[in-house]
Amino acid sequence: MDLSSGIALAGNPNCGKTTLFNALTGLRQKVANYPGVTVEKKTGRAELPSGPVMVVDLPGTYSLLATSPDERVAMEVLRGLRSDTPPPAAIVAVVDASNLARNLYLLSQLLELGRPLVVALNMTDIAARRGQGVDADLLARHLGVPVIPVVGHRRTGIDALRNALASAQVPTAPNWSLPDGLIAELEVLAQVLRTAGVPAPHCLAMASRFLAGDDAADLAPLVAKAEVAEALEVARDHLAACGVDPEQTMIAARYRWIDSVTAACVRAGPTMAAGAHRTYTERVDAVLVHPVFGLGIFALIMASLFVTIFWVADPLMGVFEGAIAALGTWVTSGLAEGALKSLLSDGVFAGVGAVIVFVPQIALLFGLLAILEDSGYLARAAFLMDRLLSKVGLHGKSFIPLLSSFACAIPGVMAARTIENPRERLATMLVAPFMSCSARLPVYALLIGTFFAHQGALVKGGLVLGCYALGVVVAAATAYACKLFLDRGAVTPFILELPTYKAPQAAEVLRQMWVNTTTFVTRAGTTILALTVILWALAYYPRLDPAQAAAIAAQHASAVPLAAEAEQVRQGDEDHALGQAQLAGSYVGRFGHTIEPLIAPLGYDWKMGVGLIGAFAAREVFVSTMGVVYGVGDVGDNDAPLSVAILADRKADGSALWTPAVAISLLVWFVLAMQCLSTVAVMRRETGGWRWPLLQLVYMNTLAWIGAFAAYHLANAVLGT
Repeated sequence: MDLSSGIALAGNPNCGKTTLFNALTGLRQKVANYPGVTVEKKTGRAELPSGPVMVVDLPGTYSLLATSPDERVAMEVLRGLRSDTPPPAAIVAVVDASNLARNLYLLSQLLELGRPLVVALNMTDIAARRGQGVDADLLARHLGVPVIPVVGHRRTGIDALRNALASAQVPTAPNWSLPDGLIAELEVLAQVLRTAGVPAPHCLAMASRFLAGDDAADLAPLVAKAEVAEALEVARDHLAACGVDPEQTMIAARYRWIDSVTAACVRAGPTMAAGAHRTYTERVDAVLVHPVFGLGIFALIMASLFVTIFWVADPLMGVFEGAIAALGTWVTSGLAEGALKSLLSDGVFAGVGAVIVFVPQIALLFGLLAILEDSGYLARAAFLMDRLLSKVGLHGKSFIPLLSSFACAIPGVMAARTIENPRERLATMLVAPFMSCSARLPVYALLIGTFFAHQGALVKGGLVLGCYALGVVVAAATAYACKLFLDRGAVTPFILELPTYKAPQAAEVLRQMWVNTTTFVTRAGTTILALTVILWALAYYPRLDPAQAAAIAAQHASAVPLAAEAEQVRQGDEDHALGQAQLAGSYVGRFGHTIEPLIAPLGYDWKMGVGLIGAFAAREVFVSTMGVVYGVGDVGDNDAPLSVAILADRKADGSALWTPAVAISLLVWFVLAMQCLSTVAVMRRETGGWRWPLLQLVYMNTLAWIGAFAAYHLANAVLGT
């Protein structure tokens, strides 16, 4: 069989489809979005006996009657309706063996598509633990397609699945048991479709789709034909007169077929037959999803996560810091003083290096979240949060978009597409940027690690948790305001499938860590590098006037020879003054002084203002900007970490420029401010205009200014200046 047009993996949510996709393709994967919609498109290359073939991992869906954008994409790809994705040459229907009846509904529809199909009977190990055996050979005879038992995360059965795909055939659709009146109307409608040009083998299935309420794009041209529209209306009128609801009748027929298949193929072992013992998942859920204890455990887990980030990552950050400093010294050691050496040392290594230092913390965050997701706990967290979310006007489905926003607000905003209610979807998108994304983590780590370095990991982790909690609280208040002032519309129920608990797979956790961390590093190597070079140039030019430089040198000159140590101090003071004068007179310095009156009430000077403006491109750019500013300024030792440089900076009166109060104010600013232009662009695309993105931009930054102002003055009152 020719598989050149690729293979599609289809299945219900939580059936292990993505794990199977990873087992088939390894790291030969590519993630993008389907053109025109914000639905993730994941493709990869798998090796079959006949050669390499492309595999597409479709969004999870329970039915081909789509109700959301991601389900619609899955349906359109499977039916060959998308111009950007070729019709699949074969389909792998991934079926959860531990929930066979539920999975067979989608499979009953896939059998009607007229495409070669193989069933991957996944999670057979979980079914066995439940005492639920599935006879794969008998199931294959009932379905008329190969059924391959697999355990995706262990790669069991993968070779057999590859071999089955090479010889997959088009199955025969099951013969549903329908009332005579409905069969008669289907046959009449099929005859009309045949005269309208539909190939004979597809007419009956097409008639069933019409009466089942399918509104896929391939049916629209047929409905536009008068004879088809008239026949469809007549069929519905006849069935209504007989008291037959065709959609519900066909659903019931499918489930009767499903019941017969499961009765024949599922074998209940002693554990399942006894029915007296709860499963492992049920026993654990009795504690983890308890309405009181569950929330406490959730809070404890999240607190432990942030403490662990500091506790484990701190030593690794020191290694990264030393390695970057050594590399910068080695690269620039042979260069003469001048613009090129300054660009490399004060621009690239001081700027990009200041962000790369925080890679261990970011990788650890992604890894810990991957463990929670792979274990099945995050779905429980969504269940726990539904009650709280509903009180502030959000939907239980908002939890996953908001959780995604802790990595990046962009996929979080896009993930809100699964929420059917328009107001709940809009409210979720509006508050998603309040979740502290991974781009904020370098800023949090710099400020907390610098000004609270003497505190233990527990305190530092608690401060990071406080930043995350502040974002959540403000998001809840904002969502509640949306609930009061926006039309809520029809309330949609929250239906969530809780996957079985399982041990996180090290390979999958490491893969997610690698993919997410490399994405962050790639951004640091592109966007941040480009902005860093621009900021370096703006800080390096125009060069300090020689007369001004001479005047500064004269101010620090000594009339008498000094001892070596005193001369070193004098030279350091002179270099510091020259650096500050260079910065102040540069393009970036002039711009910073222009906006300084706006941010001075928050405790910030013009250099911090430059960092805040740079952070609008990406929040982590604030760290690289400070690295460039202080690298160019030669504040202290060039090889010193950024934290040392900012602690050494002084105001004109000699007092510290950066204080704990300033750090707290900046933390509040970065929690509340909208400083990601990419998120603004995605909001415009998702909402269909500029109204809501601009309102969000103004609201969040106004709120950030007020919050930072209050935090600065409150911290000064408590801590002292």
